[in-house]
Amino acid sequence: MMIKPDRHINPDISVINIGAFILTQLNMFYDISYDDLLKKVIENMGTEAKENFPYALNFLYLLGKLEYLEITDSFKYNATK
Repeated sequence: MMIKPDRHINPDISVINIGAFILTQLNMFYDISYDDLLKKVIENMGTEAKENFPYALNFLYLLGKLEYLEITDSFKYNATK
């Protein structure tokens, strides 16, 4: 996993691009489960995106854009940050 791209990286399945897609999905729903979010990423970006999916979640969480709801095992957009 690399945030900084090199010549071998497909920009369509980069951490930044997957993160942008995740934020788009979180803007549409109040919250979304991990499995449903992963399914949407794979449907829209292909199975290759599955490898970078956890890194994109970590990236967004570290930026404070993502909130994890442990009770429902789901994520929601953190609009306060």
